[in-house]
Amino acid sequence: MSPTHPQTLARLRASLEQNAPLSQMLTEWRAETGLVAALPPRFGEVLEAILTRLESAASFGEESCSFSVGDLRGQLSLWLDKAAARLGA
Repeated sequence: MSPTHPQTLARLRASLEQNAPLSQMLTEWRAETGLVAALPPRFGEVLEAILTRLESAASFGEESCSFSVGDLRGQLSLWLDKAAARLGA
């Protein structure tokens, strides 16, 4: 495990807990290619699906979108938990 993975996981978790603006959060999460590459391919597929739905919510406005931003943030939190467990962080 790279010594930066725990720091990356902590930074991504902080962006969720601080309710960072969606555009900022999406940019930050998409930039973490090293973390995603360190995980099995399925992690990247799941993360991409969640981020795509968040982008849709941001584009169409949270109220008019069929995706709940709160639920999607919860899915990202679960993704972080599973990524940390997989990386032994």
